[in-house]
Amino acid sequence: MRLAFVSTSLAVVAAAACTSDPRYLPAPTAVEVGVDTGDPTMPPATTATASMTLPIVPETMAAITAREAQQTALGVDLAYVQVGDLDVSIEWTVKNLAQADGMATVKLDGGNQFFYYVPANFIVDPRDPPPPSLAGGIPMPVPAGGTISGVLREDALREASLDLEAITRGEINPFAAIYNVNEDDPTVPVAPMAATMIPQDAVSQMVRFDLTLEANQHMILEYTVRVRDQRGILHDELMAAPAAEIVAFAPAEYIPPPPPAP
Repeated sequence: MRLAFVSTSLAVVAAAACTSDPRYLPAPTAVEVGVDTGDPTMPPATTATASMTLPIVPETMAAITAREAQQTALGVDLAYVQVGDLDVSIEWTVKNLAQADGMATVKLDGGNQFFYYVPANFIVDPRDPPPPSLAGGIPMPVPAGGTISGVLREDALREASLDLEAITRGEINPFAAIYNVNEDDPTVPVAPMAATMIPQDAVSQMVRFDLTLEANQHMILEYTVRVRDQRGILHDELMAAPAAEIVAFAPAEYIPPPPPAP
């Protein structure tokens, strides 16, 4: 299991009581594309990505015991943070800093405790497009000097967590996983060929969020991650939390198995 804890000689700050009141985590940096490099041989970048990992307090012994019992019952490793522990949404704004109309696309990918998803890793033939992102991905017009805003809703990000588990540990084709509405299924595969299925609430919750802006003009993306902490595992100090008091998640970049030989 790819979960590392940072040790500390002091008692870890206790998590806040479970609550449905939202907490807001501003992005550590904005995402900017289309900046003039001043070098005619280096065109402006049209794509950029920023990542945020949620500040989660270490797992208690009681929680470890309960999770291990659940693992034994289901026959599969389970993540510390599972779907239902957190309700996450992302509020975003794109500003067009150019004097010409443009198009912008906001995409969300990311990772759970075990793996993070990179759509380009699934390209076999360079002529083929990459599979879709876990959320977002709709091109939108942005007028010169204008601003557009949107929200990646809680239900969309819950679905993204289900899709991520199915794509990585379940080895489901990304197109099939993302275009299928998993909320209609009571279980999600975590082993190839549906050898092992687990209930939706046992699925690994996304804890890393990779937000990408694609645009054909000079634009900037600003966003805030909104979390309703149902389990009391989000650190009280949010992104200002000391590194020694939060979990150092280390998901692996998911590399799909090679296609079968013809």
